[in-house]
Amino acid sequence: MKFFVKTFGCQVNNYDSNKLIKILKKKFFYVKNLNFEILIINTCSVREFCQKKIFFFLKKNKFFNFLTILTGCSSNIFFNIFILKYYINIILNSNSIFYLLKLIYMYYFYKCKQIIFINSYNNYKNLNLIKNNLYIIIMEGCNKYCSYCIIPYTRGREIYFDILKILKFIFMLNFNIKEIYFFGQNVNSYKYFLKDKLINFYLLLDISYEIFNNYKYYYITSNFKNLILNLKFYKKIENLHLPIQSSSNYILSVMKRNYKFNFYIKLVYYIKKIFPLFNFNTDIIICFPGENNKFFNKTLISIEKILFDKSYIFIYNKRSYTSSIFFFNNLKLILKKKRFLKIKLKLKNNIYYINKLIINKIFFCILKNIFLLNNNLYFIYYCGRIVLFINKFKCIKINFLLKLKFFKKINNYFFANIY
Repeated sequence: MKFFVKTFGCQVNNYDSNKLIKILKKKFFYVKNLNFEILIINTCSVREFCQKKIFFFLKKNKFFNFLTILTGCSSNIFFNIFILKYYINIILNSNSIFYLLKLIYMYYFYKCKQIIFINSYNNYKNLNLIKNNLYIIIMEGCNKYCSYCIIPYTRGREIYFDILKILKFIFMLNFNIKEIYFFGQNVNSYKYFLKDKLINFYLLLDISYEIFNNYKYYYITSNFKNLILNLKFYKKIENLHLPIQSSSNYILSVMKRNYKFNFYIKLVYYIKKIFPLFNFNTDIIICFPGENNKFFNKTLISIEKILFDKSYIFIYNKRSYTSSIFFFNNLKLILKKKRFLKIKLKLKNNIYYINKLIINKIFFCILKNIFLLNNNLYFIYYCGRIVLFINKFKCIKINFLLKLKFFKKINNYFFANIY
């Protein structure tokens, strides 16, 4: 039999989908086209728009005869609705995916709907980490309980993977690889007890730097509350994803973010003072209940002050189970759209200014893709920017570290010389 996995959501959902594929490949064939008998939908409910897409996708495919399996975040909070849908055959949460093969066999044997929900995380302790584009999930869940966030209710409280298995996984990688990404809902809140000794996230990074110093390490998503000011952890990376959500101390307190904007900006300036071309990416929530024009303008000004390179902008919407559902929000849709466009314009100006700063600077870049044109190699990435260069060597390898000097920008492309 052939199966297909449709994934909605973030890197953690992609990671779960890879686990599903690895489990089912033992007995079935994985296909990427429409010719399949088993459809697995890995859902996400963090954003309302993503949730609507899932229901639309289910409605569109309800008349087909394939076996439909539903898992992920949405299955935790909307299982009462999904049970009533006749076209959904198997429902399980993300902690139960190790039982998926048994559930499929049970479905075909008994010819009835199969449902399983497991809330314990013991399975994760013995889990072999799965390679997914050099992404390593080191923790799951969240303990922060921000007033707007549904993750603690869908993914549960924080659980941490075994540090020895993480290091073993890095060791087993091909040594030609140059970049490794650590992922988690609050990746820098990672902690693991090894023989009564606490190993936190930055100690994990330190151990990784010492043992595997030929790699570059990145991590998403970090929480400001768990950051430390040791500059050696920022020396080897060009950018850091650091969600701010709002620049108003009042809004931050209502969001239960447990930090103030003054501390955030001090840390950013401290890092930029030592590394002037260090880039920050962020998340911003606009139109939160109680956010008047004064509070919004603070956020607008801070985007220019901190000079964010990229930002994920979200218009606030009410989510079930969160405490913000009881807040009164009287902002009109036209005002929300205007604020969204203002922030988007400000971020465009930031990128334009950052691009000017990059010109005539020297950077170490890793060759990830090759694009042939007139027998020359041209293609490289730097912080999401496409950089073109002329190859002076007879041959060149993927994941090769190059020293480039950027000299001009035309349209969306940067041009550089090998230095």
